[in-house]
This record gives sequence, structure tokens and C-alpha cells, in this order.
Amino acid sequence: MVDIKFAYWVPNVSGGLVVSKIPQRTDWTFDYNAQLAQTAEQVGFDYALAQARFIASYGAEYQLEALTTVAALAPVTERLKLIAAVHPGLWHPGVVAKMGATIDFISKGRFALNVVSGWFKGEFTIYGEPRKVKHDICN
Repeated sequence: MVDIKFAYWVPNVSGGLVVSKIPQRTDWTFDYNAQLAQTAEQVGFDYALAQARFIASYGAEYQLEALTTVAALAPVTERLKLIAAVHPGLWHPGVVAKMGATIDFISKGRFALNVVSGWFKGEFTIYGEPRKVKHDICN
């Protein structure tokens, strides 16, 4: 028997995760995300992955930061595994480890980390961080 797990992208940025000129129907606010997480639990989803964005691009003018979003979702959910994306270089590993350990404690072991390369040059340069990744989707 196959043990299938289901996950969804947390729409913690305006426009969700869609790079499109077509208006999206998702909302990026915490209240919307809390309601969505609770619904996801009720219908059997296992994981929620919050993306990391730092500047307005591809229609994502508004964002909730990923680590703090999953920390805030922890007390309003019961079993959903909460995953936050982080970009190396923009976060000090020790700070992320401490924050992650705290979120894991608050969520009773439901926290996970998604370490991603990041591909928006502006997200690195705006914070004065040298880019080590050579590919770009948007400049």
C-alpha cells in the first residue's frame, strides 16, 4: 500500500505562487492563511509550505515572511506540518536554527525547514548580500 502525503503552498504573498498577469483570487493576509490551514487540516492535508519572498516582484506586492507565518499558524492548527522556506545568505544559520527550534517547540514537533537557493537577484542585492546563485527567473 502506498502512503501518500498531501501538501499545499501557503499563499503568504499576494498572487499566491502564480507568475501571471491574470488577477488571482487568493489572499495573502494572515487571517486568510489561518482559515486555509485549518481547512487543509480538516480535509486531510499533511504539510503547508510557506514561500520566502522579500521584495515585490511577479505580482507579489505584499508578503508575510515565511518563518514568522508558520510560527503564527502553529497555535491555530493541530496536526499540519508547517514548513518555512529560507534563502541561505539572507539568514544567519544560527539564527534560523534558534528560530526553528522555538517554532518546533511551540508547534509540538510540527516544524520543518525548506532551504532554497533563491533566484531573484534583487532579493539579495537589496540587502547587500552577494549572490552565489547564477540563475535568475526575474532580475
